[in-house]
Amino acid sequence: MTPDQKLEALFAADRPPARDYAFEVEIARRVAKRRAWLTALALLPWSGVAALLLWALDAALAPVFGGLAAAAVPLAMPLALAGTGVAAAVWLTRRFSAA
Repeated sequence: MTPDQKLEALFAADRPPARDYAFEVEIARRVAKRRAWLTALALLPWSGVAALLLWALDAALAPVFGGLAAAAVPLAMPLALAGTGVAAAVWLTRRFSAA
């Protein structure tokens, strides 16, 4: 073995791996998280349109159903509070998890 070959063999042992799997997994996680946030943000205009449509339907159908919004408020408030609690629990779980 020539001195150059010995030196090459010594440096070959210290070379980093061809692929860093931990880095690739972290990048994939960040990309997936960004896509999830962008998907949720893309749904915001549609939810606004749906709320506006429901409000318009309530105003149009008020004489027929006798105030649909007044009947829905007692049910909507606990559902909104429960949804907020679930969202907060999921966020806190992901925020403080070890992974």
